[in-house]
Amino acid sequence: MRRYKKTIIGSTILVFILLASCIYPLYGPADFNHIIFLEDKYGNIISRPPFPPSLSHLFGTSRNGEDMFLLLLYGAKFTLITAFSVALLRVIFGGVIGLFMALWAPFLKSYFKDFFLIFRYIPSIFIAITLMTPIVGRINDVPIAALVTCQIIILVFLGIPGATLMTVDITDELLKTSFVQSSFLMGASKLHVARRQLLPYFRSYSVLFIVQQLISTMQIIMHLGIFGLFLGGLNRAGIFGWDDPQGPPTPATLSYEWAGLIGQGFKDFLLAPWTVFTPVLGFFFIIVIVNMMKKEIEDNILGLETMKHRKKENSQLPIKQSGASINNFELIKKEKKMQKYPV
Repeated sequence: MRRYKKTIIGSTILVFILLASCIYPLYGPADFNHIIFLEDKYGNIISRPPFPPSLSHLFGTSRNGEDMFLLLLYGAKFTLITAFSVALLRVIFGGVIGLFMALWAPFLKSYFKDFFLIFRYIPSIFIAITLMTPIVGRINDVPIAALVTCQIIILVFLGIPGATLMTVDITDELLKTSFVQSSFLMGASKLHVARRQLLPYFRSYSVLFIVQQLISTMQIIMHLGIFGLFLGGLNRAGIFGWDDPQGPPTPATLSYEWAGLIGQGFKDFLLAPWTVFTPVLGFFFIIVIVNMMKKEIEDNILGLETMKHRKKENSQLPIKQSGASINNFELIKKEKKMQKYPV
């Protein structure tokens, strides 16, 4: 367990944030400490939101007058659950497809690689925008459950090619090992090899795959928020102070997920940069933790962490000194005596 100390600490922090977000309705204010105007003692309006960071609002407020820290805490569950669900589904579907392709349909590998080669040259965000724009409009009447399902399907689809190709490459390397080749020579079926010999290796690799896909998913979600494509759809109330009476309301996130907070506050970037930097700071904190976990898992899989641990243990071993030393030794020259025997 000591070899995964950073992973355990990082997972504990993520679980704590998720639990704090899930139980927010039990302890947090429903209006997120909403403030519309600030008045002086004479009743004159002296300020209006967004308010800068202060002792009462450590991270400031949004244009709607809601505390940014409370919004960040409330929306954490939607961001983390969506990102983890997408990463898990990518690994499951990509792993199954890659394993099937490597064992039972190797002739499809070249066609699959050639077909999805274009994904390496076209950024995933462009494909995501193209697929999500028809279902996420400024004012949409799509049910929230159907909208979230479609968004998750699109996000999963974007990561399946990478997960599949990674699974194919690892499976090809494992098939070259001596114990797998011996199993085939002894008459083992492909299903037996996959179930008994390959899956134990994929259990360790799957954790690394999920962590990698988690980082990729959070990056895409953050980019989608900048373009106004929010998870869970739009809030019809819009943003206070920006709505045009003759036009549609300014896009606002309905679920307060972090990418939506970035997107709805993007117009206020110069006027109130804290409305954007606060959710960006949340993304940065989560990505740093996940990346720390990813690095430790990679080191353990490659054996680097084990080598460092052994070197550290050897360096801490006490040096046993005996009474003898080099200076205590004396070189003794022995002369061999020839014994003569009578003829």
